[in-house]
Amino acid sequence: MQRTVRCEWPENVPCTLGTWRACGQWRKSYGSVDAASANGAARRGEAAAGGGAARSEPQCAANSARASSILHLPRPQRRMLGALSAVLSAGSEALERLAFLLAALFLAVEFLPAAFKSLVHRAKPFPRVLQEVPRRRTVKDIPGPWPSLPVLGTSWITTKFGPYSMSQLHRAYQDMFERYGDIVREEAVWKHPVVSLRNRADIEKVLRSQSRAPLRPPTEIVSTYRRSRPDRYASVGIVNEQGEKWQHLRRVLTPGITSGRVVGRFLPELDAVTDEFLALLRGRRDPRGTVAAFDELAMRMGLESACTLVLGKRMGFLEATVDGVAKQLADAVNGHFRASRDTFFGLPFWKILPTRAYSLFVECEEHYYDVISGLVEAALREEESTCEVEPVRSVFMSILHAPDLDLRDKKAAVIDFIAAGITTLGSSLTFLLYNLAKNPSVQSRLHEEISVLVPHGAPVTSENLRNAKYLRAVISESFRVLPAAICLARILENELELSGYSLPAGCVVLCHTWLAGLEEKNFTKAKEFHPERWIPEEREKLCFTNHSPELLIPFGSGTRICPGKRFTEMVLEVFLAKVARDFHLTFKGELNLKFEFLLNPSGPVDFVFQERQ
Repeated sequence: MQRTVRCEWPENVPCTLGTWRACGQWRKSYGSVDAASANGAARRGEAAAGGGAARSEPQCAANSARASSILHLPRPQRRMLGALSAVLSAGSEALERLAFLLAALFLAVEFLPAAFKSLVHRAKPFPRVLQEVPRRRTVKDIPGPWPSLPVLGTSWITTKFGPYSMSQLHRAYQDMFERYGDIVREEAVWKHPVVSLRNRADIEKVLRSQSRAPLRPPTEIVSTYRRSRPDRYASVGIVNEQGEKWQHLRRVLTPGITSGRVVGRFLPELDAVTDEFLALLRGRRDPRGTVAAFDELAMRMGLESACTLVLGKRMGFLEATVDGVAKQLADAVNGHFRASRDTFFGLPFWKILPTRAYSLFVECEEHYYDVISGLVEAALREEESTCEVEPVRSVFMSILHAPDLDLRDKKAAVIDFIAAGITTLGSSLTFLLYNLAKNPSVQSRLHEEISVLVPHGAPVTSENLRNAKYLRAVISESFRVLPAAICLARILENELELSGYSLPAGCVVLCHTWLAGLEEKNFTKAKEFHPERWIPEEREKLCFTNHSPELLIPFGSGTRICPGKRFTEMVLEVFLAKVARDFHLTFKGELNLKFEFLLNPSGPVDFVFQERQ
């Protein structure tokens, strides 16, 4: 440890070169003089004594005692004094004078008098604003996984060399939030920052800052592929476009599917689709009532419902035996989502090499483009005769007859609507039944409500659904506890300060509403399934003081909200009402999850459907 040393020479003994030369003890104190230097000093001491210039013996003794009391200096200072002693031993008067001046300067710096030091310590300090100027924390200061590699950033963390698995990315983010806090920085290709948020205030600030045309990170593989196929696509599609182009597509393509009146007219047909699905479940039960691989059947339900609404045509996906085309279309959509996940969150080698993920994406995209494009062209040839389901004719025809729009954009819109509906609906149906099966008290209360509103054998109507308060609460709670979309992605349009860090415009942020919704500070008993929290009078009665409904955005937020929101909610309401009325559900074990761009059930999902008497 380095220590500051103070030299206290008495006032009646001047510190001169002769005094230092006559006192050999100082060399011993610093241990920096070699034998030759010591001998030279001794010879000079003898000469000084013969000439009468030496100090008296008491003076030398006093100086020797003072020098010996000096503590050892750090190594650089010792070396400097050693060099000075070598100069003194050389015998040159000019060198001795130079050495003395250097030594005096050194001592003035190293050994400040005690009085002067006390004055320095008692001096008034500079104002605090000049002493401590807090540095503005930027996006580079946000903690996150390390190291960030050149070009690749932190995208390596989900490879076989990293700590996380691509199919368990939802668990990866949960772990990173526990390690680094409510704000985490990753770095994508070329080290572009991607910031994940779990803090409710930060998420609200991002969503409030949106313009009328919010920016979201595009699925790059979709944009790249569609730009390479101008023969099929006039744009990258309504999901990936930005700015004015996106506003135009949204305005002309979505009125039919977002209209409450149009979707309401779809209800009778949806009721018939649900009855057909329940008949399929009954036919798949074993003697103990178990329906194996329910998640696959739920995907077929989602595909049939989406095609019926968007295409205006029943496809036959719920029949006991499904033809090859229908199954291939469902498999293509699933493969499309897996490839999108691997290229979005993984290493970017697909941009320079035809990787397995890119090849899978191209194969799936081209397959279901061919299938759906054939349906669209047939509809154009046959016009209204193609729309077999009369109430939903306006949805499909509103897309086909959209003004000032290329036919290629119309086909792309149909493809995007169906692909989004299949996986979202299928997973949401599975998660909804799982939450119901794991909470028998919720299931009993829901059965009582539906049995009154929709007696056995009666169809579901819009009036029934308006009065099913607890039914809607169960669906909302299921979206909070286990949604298909676990986060919301945005590109900041302006500079924002989030959790004390300044994020620039253009920064990509991921708002993890699912993980935020499982925080106790946002929802009382957040890890438990309580639909009552969504009924105001019951929430107060049960003292659910923490309640953050702004985190429940399974379909997105603002003008960029999913256009299929009304349709999806209605499918879930009709399906849940009929299942809760007719069956008692049980599920053994826990539901495993996997991330495939959306959150999906992993492995076979087996429910037990027991008929209610």
